[in-house]
Amino acid sequence: MFRRLFATVGVVLAGFHVWLLAGQAWDGQLADLALLARWTVAGGLVWGLVGLWRQGESLVWGRRGIAVWLLAALLHGPAVAERVGTDAGPAMPEVVATLAQIAVGATGIIGLVLLLGALAAAPRPRPQSFSLASADHAPLGALSPDAFLLLSPRPPPVA
Repeated sequence: MFRRLFATVGVVLAGFHVWLLAGQAWDGQLADLALLARWTVAGGLVWGLVGLWRQGESLVWGRRGIAVWLLAALLHGPAVAERVGTDAGPAMPEVVATLAQIAVGATGIIGLVLLLGALAAAPRPRPQSFSLASADHAPLGALSPDAFLLLSPRPPPVA
């Protein structure tokens, strides 16, 4: 049921954008290079979504899908700024910059919390205890009584 609903919404959204592109082409608005560049980037985002769909990845919940949708939302910033055009609120680039800073900060904090949680949950190796008294637990085998002289920091005094 939800697949049909999402598919219908996707088809309506795609149809609206095709209608919008055709209207702008008919009116000659695509002579503006900024608008043409935005439509080119939008085509690249659609290509990215099609590539994700062909790979069998989620277009809504996956990390790559969310990145594409975030880029699409940022792509709509100039179009919304043209429509709003009032002096009552902050300019759209400031809003986009603020939202991007909040998203980066939140992502960093969430990543740090997940990293610390993974480190806390990771199994730690137990330290091995050994005794120098038994040869099977000694790291270098059994040592002779005079072996400590070989490992001393200075030579023994001359007798």
